[in-house]
Amino acid sequence: MTAMTLGCLVIHGFAGDVHEVLPLARALREAGYAVECPTLDGHGLTRRELGKSTRHAWLSSAEEAYKRLAMRADRIVLIGFSMGGLLAIQIAARHRAELLFTINTPYYYWDLGQAARNLKSQFRPHFSRYIQSMVRIPLRSMLQFRLLLGETKQRMSDVRCPCVILQAQQDDTVKAISAEHLKRHLGSTETSVYYFPQSGHKLLLDVEAEQAIQLIAKEIAARLG
Repeated sequence: MTAMTLGCLVIHGFAGDVHEVLPLARALREAGYAVECPTLDGHGLTRRELGKSTRHAWLSSAEEAYKRLAMRADRIVLIGFSMGGLLAIQIAARHRAELLFTINTPYYYWDLGQAARNLKSQFRPHFSRYIQSMVRIPLRSMLQFRLLLGETKQRMSDVRCPCVILQAQQDDTVKAISAEHLKRHLGSTETSVYYFPQSGHKLLLDVEAEQAIQLIAKEIAARLG
């Protein structure tokens, strides 16, 4: 009897690229899983290319990766970082999935209180990062993101597979209370939430990255063998 193949779709965040999730994708490959880690349409290039792209194209990029993965995996785990979690939710609502992970995925975004605390503790690096984000992300892209968020909220109740929510508590991009709202609104009857108190938005590149990666790997192994 042929063993069932397990595949993981790992989706990066808004205005980012695969480097945000690469440590996780590598760990899952090393664990023997089939992995798809796509670059979303318009991402990883120039500000102009990002501005020309739409939320529909971002979702299409993720769904095409899902289809590629489904050709070589019998069971699929969806993992999305930040906006990638919104796309993973959309896919879970539309397609077959065994398990869904969201990592710092917004229900509410921009935690101004945390941003103020960041500036108070380390002004220069955080101020520079905030300014760079404002300059490199077109307003049109931000509007597309907001539309995607609203549309995804309407599909959350359609998600039926087990869900695991990871949330960093020093996240200034996504309000940490988003985790509880996701848990409340996702249609799954089996949802867990894990917090990482020492990390910021890019959890998979922060001080608790290894703990987050190990948690994901253990959850997959425990639930799906």
